[in-house]
Order: sequence, then structure tokens, then C-alpha cells
Amino acid sequence: MNNPYKILILFSLIFLLTNCHSIQKNISINQKKTTKAIIIKSSLKDSIIYGIQIPNRLEIKNKSLLSKSFIMIDYLYKDSLSNWANRNIELYKIDSERLERISNNKKKTIPSKDSLSFVFYTRHFIDSTKATQQQFKPYIKKMLEENKDTLHIGTVGEFKTKHAALFEKLTKNDSISIQFLDGRELGERITVPVEW
Repeated sequence: MNNPYKILILFSLIFLLTNCHSIQKNISINQKKTTKAIIIKSSLKDSIIYGIQIPNRLEIKNKSLLSKSFIMIDYLYKDSLSNWANRNIELYKIDSERLERISNNKKKTIPSKDSLSFVFYTRHFIDSTKATQQQFKPYIKKMLEENKDTLHIGTVGEFKTKHAALFEKLTKNDSISIQFLDGRELGERITVPVEW
């Protein structure tokens, strides 16, 4: 074997070894505050709020020399009422601070040394107990007056201030999970606690 081949093989091995770290070392998932509004949904007929969608912003950074791909961002609910919907989020790509709705079931690729930013909306059920529904009374009144079954009610920070116990109940111990691809196969998964 000639020396140039040995050098080429040596560089190839060094490249592979430096890029074969686990996904955990090559990918970072950062959550950032968003000014997007929380959305509530009601049954006007019954005058109750039955669902709430809470926005969160993600930045997924690829620190490796190779592109990394995944298909879904999973939101894992620990609340037994919402557990059925662990993949049922609305996902938006951030394009110059403008949101573009995208499928959560299609492949997404992060180029080497680059990042992708997303906003997603969770979906939580609201119980129909009097104590819980009482907190939504002003919103229900407004929805009935305007004959709307959907209402934007302010940011996550504002909602947490007004309804701290309810927010805690809805989101406590929830997490975000992304399983990256290893070629065409499913590879390593990263799961992080949700931060609001």
C-alpha cells in the first residue's frame, strides 16, 4: 500500500472516530420562551372549556460534522388524561420569525454545525370540575359574547401567573423526546424535561 493511501485511510478513521460520538454529545435541545398565545377551546353549548394548547419554542443544534435527521418531536404527557396524545402536537418551523405549519410525521434534517428552530403547541384536556372551570369563567363569558369556540388568552408567562396550580397540574413531569435516525433505521433517542 502506498503512503498516500495510508494517509487517506488514517484521516478517514480519525474523521469517523471523531463523529461517531453518541447523539447526546452531538445534539443539543434548547427551549426558549415564546410570545405566542395560549389557545383555549370550548363547548359553547355546555359553556365549558375542554382543551388548552400551550406553545413552546425549541432550538435543536447539530454540533457534529455530519447532518442529523429525525422524523418526530414527541411531547410526552405525564397527566393520565392527556397521555393518549403523546404525539399529537401542532408543529411550526420558524422562518425569519414567521411560523410555517409543517408535518410532525415527515423527516427533518439538520445540516452539520447548524440548527433548526420550531414552535409547537401541546394539547391538554381540561377537566369539567367546577373548581377548574371557575378559573376560565371570564374567558367563557367572552367566548359566548363573541360566539367563538376558540380564544387566544395571552402568553405562557401570563397564564402561569394567573393559574399557577392549574398550569403545574397540566405540565408537571412532561418531557420532549426526539429519536434520531441512524441511516434509514431508528437510532438513539434524546429526552429532556419540558421547560416553560
